Amino acid sequence: MQGAEVLSGIRAIHWPALDLAATDERLSVYQVVTSLQHGGAEKIARELALELPRQQVATRLVVLGKPHRKTLEMPEGTLDLSGLPRSGRAKALIKHAITEGVDVLHVHLTDADETRVLAGSGIPLIASVHNSRQGWPRDWDRLRKDDLSLMLACSQAAETELREAMPGVPVRTVWNGIRPYEFPETPLPGSGDGFTLACVANPRPQKRLDRLPAIIASTRAELQKHGVVLPLRLVIAGETSPLLQEAVECRDAVDREAAAHGIDLTWTDGKVPVREVLASCHALVSCSAYEGLSLAHLEALSSGRPVIACDTGGTRELAWRNPALKLLPADAPPEVFAKALADALLDPPPSAHRMIWRDFTSERVAARVAKFARVVASRPESESKTIWFVSNNLSMGGAQSSLKRLTKSFHGRGIRVRLALLQEYPEHPTAGRQELLEHGIDVFVPPPAGLIDAQESAALILDEIAADPPGAVVFWNAITTHKLLLADALPFARVYDISPGEMWFSSFERTMENPPPALPCRLPADYGRLLESFTVKYSAEAERARAIGAPVKVIPNGVIMPNEVRRRPCVEGAFVFGTAARISPQKRLDELIAAFRLALPELPDAVLRIAGGVETGAEECAAELRLMAQGLPVEWLGELSDIGSFHAGCDVFVMVSDPAGCPNASLEALASGLPVVATDVGGASEQVIDGVNGLLVPARDVPALAKAMVEITRDARRRDEMSAAAREHIRSHFTVERMTEDYLQLFFPDGI
Repeated sequence: MQGAEVLSGIRAIHWPALDLAATDERLSVYQVVTSLQHGGAEKIARELALELPRQQVATRLVVLGKPHRKTLEMPEGTLDLSGLPRSGRAKALIKHAITEGVDVLHVHLTDADETRVLAGSGIPLIASVHNSRQGWPRDWDRLRKDDLSLMLACSQAAETELREAMPGVPVRTVWNGIRPYEFPETPLPGSGDGFTLACVANPRPQKRLDRLPAIIASTRAELQKHGVVLPLRLVIAGETSPLLQEAVECRDAVDREAAAHGIDLTWTDGKVPVREVLASCHALVSCSAYEGLSLAHLEALSSGRPVIACDTGGTRELAWRNPALKLLPADAPPEVFAKALADALLDPPPSAHRMIWRDFTSERVAARVAKFARVVASRPESESKTIWFVSNNLSMGGAQSSLKRLTKSFHGRGIRVRLALLQEYPEHPTAGRQELLEHGIDVFVPPPAGLIDAQESAALILDEIAADPPGAVVFWNAITTHKLLLADALPFARVYDISPGEMWFSSFERTMENPPPALPCRLPADYGRLLESFTVKYSAEAERARAIGAPVKVIPNGVIMPNEVRRRPCVEGAFVFGTAARISPQKRLDELIAAFRLALPELPDAVLRIAGGVETGAEECAAELRLMAQGLPVEWLGELSDIGSFHAGCDVFVMVSDPAGCPNASLEALASGLPVVATDVGGASEQVIDGVNGLLVPARDVPALAKAMVEITRDARRRDEMSAAAREHIRSHFTVERMTEDYLQLFFPDGI
């Protein structure tokens, strides 16, 4: 029903919020483009209109104006408003959109004024930016966050410019894409009758086509230096609109330069398909002054052709691990181009066809646009205070213990907390998960990583988050691939990453060697720009963390302070060393056992008690450690539920752990009043003050550890002093109350 009608005395009102898409229940998106002429942005808009239905998004192409160049074929169902006056077409579009119950408007190339009019409809609006700043639509940098919901940049370079020019406006990169099967990899043509170089561009000042004749002449001379005397031809595949004076002037300038340098130049004027131009050439050359992410470059690379181009805009992003693309400075002289072109002609690099399939297809573009359209359509009107934590699991481990303490502390203060766990089975809760459920904390568990891929897992979590919008999303010891996917997909949420120590960096580096396809996240700073902040657990880690590019915060772990000392009183019997650690190679219990064996002849009657379960996959390590400890007074206690009773039976706590962040095991021991002997790894030096509340020894130094174990047994009074200092140090710096306050200030700096 359209508008309002009077039926039998009853007035029926059309309320778009209750509408479904025109044909089904899918999200409905208008793709709005200023015209449907031959051009990169126009091709992308048209491709989205064709591809989005395959992503379960109903869509319709809307054309606002008339073309200056050859028109692209209009998809069926296109809404053509080009016959309307410019002043009225936006309002007409809004009327159609409201009538049809459109959920999201996605605009391409509209200027700032028209974009504001469309945003005034109340329909969420996404704007794609298809060029570097010099090529933005009129007054685009005057837009602010109230003028549109989300910007999508065609390249990371364009995203950086948008962030700088329009701070506060949410933005994500969606790389341009093509249909690679339309540009199949073909063998390079023979060179018996010479070489053909192609440039695919419409004459415009930014393309600097007038530089090409001098480049071709220099390339001819460079080839002659190598003894290659063959004809060299230039083909420019582009259209010159007679309605655009600057286009006509650009073409005339190229013709003059070609005549001056004696260059064999052919203009296709759009009469030869680009696919055929590329199939018949030996290389593509481009010298644009600025660029978004060139479809011509993608098409040439997909065709198996080397590309020599200026390092402008998003071109560098195409050159990632891609020897088929040679980057040159934007001001490179013809001689530099000539050297690169001659190298490519005489020794062609490997084809980049597969790289295009990996990251730059129309299907991948549509998938990312569909994802962001769903996020925009489901964005809540008011700010939420819910904190979403994403973690691997709630089984044994220091990171898990800290997360449980923090979430229970938040929950106890009336703050809504949700968790998503990546490595647990929904039907088999761990003890830690059961503990939180019993406290009334809601935990979402998709099928575990490994049973489903990261993309599917992230999609399930995003659906859950959309139903319960976050005030903050916090990654707490989560799989790196999942973090990249989720952070990218949450443009409206404040996203935080909490490092558990060295493991974070090693996992991150491994993932960045092979990031998820089509995800613009290849460098640490690419991830950092998605974060509100990055948190480390000890000060010395902060410098390393700054490479991520996000603001760095230092928040140590916190533990519950026992009301009284939990340490064995001085009684007769064996001196008890204790440690609590998962049985795992990284905990380096082999060094502790070796040090205990070395120290034993100088120790009083002593025993070493090891509390901790065997980590999954570490069964062989556990067997080797038991074999190593044969003949020694070593007691294996397994996983303990009452760590306080364990501490109460110890004289001294010993910790060898590498790598380590801010280990909870030593914090809990210090809080119980146990002096701690620890290796100087990670944040241990901020917990154990050498000679004050324990002894600190160099990492990987077994004799030094043995010596410290002997030393600490010889003075009971000193151990008592260390015990008091241990509890005071925890009380001052490492309580769960302090940790809670620090994280609340981080997540909600303006209060909650």
